[in-house]
Amino acid sequence: MKNEKKKSGIEPKVFFPPLIIVGILCWLTVRDLDAANVVINAVFSYVTNVWGWAFEWYMVVMLFGWFWLVFGPYAKKRLGDEKPEFSTASWIFMMFASCTSAAVLFWGSIEIYYYISTPPFGLEPNSTGAKEIGLAYSLFHWGPLPWATYSFLSVAFAYFFFVRKMDVIRPSSTLVPLVGEKHAKGLFGTIVDNFYLVALIFAMGTSLGLATPLVTECMQWLFGIP
Repeated sequence: MKNEKKKSGIEPKVFFPPLIIVGILCWLTVRDLDAANVVINAVFSYVTNVWGWAFEWYMVVMLFGWFWLVFGPYAKKRLGDEKPEFSTASWIFMMFASCTSAAVLFWGSIEIYYYISTPPFGLEPNSTGAKEIGLAYSLFHWGPLPWATYSFLSVAFAYFFFVRKMDVIRPSSTLVPLVGEKHAKGLFGTIVDNFYLVALIFAMGTSLGLATPLVTECMQWLFGIP
């Protein structure tokens, strides 16, 4: 693969479609909050009830992929010839801090109680089964599975950036071995990048939406601000 030349500025096909999509969705939401709430809840219910199994299997597959990277034939491989800039402990703490969003401050402490009071699978609230499910779900969301997913995909990005020396890092770049350079740099790759950016923007918006009321409440409690 030839090294991509460094680019500066904005690439329209990657920047503007996500901007337009997010702008339209935000405008529709502000225009009619009640209708937007109904649509969002319907989409959330459909995704979780119909495709929830796919999310769970995805996390499990990523966990096995992480074990394969750590203990498999490539466990001793180094990305590049340079010595590590930071110690292993420093890397662990940096990865933990970078992957901990505002959601963990909100849900990390109360999620178990949420599932105890409103358990899935038709269990009786506050029952022993609800407590077991509440603990299991909390570990599923905030345990090793998310970090295994992040680290597995991070290795793919690091490989193309540090070993293949690609100057422009995009999700589509990691698909070159799977779909070929032509498709990764073509329409298919552009769609992947646009989808990724839209998801990233809404994910950051969710974190800000959860963190802002939490920080506000803390400021009010600490300083007595009404």
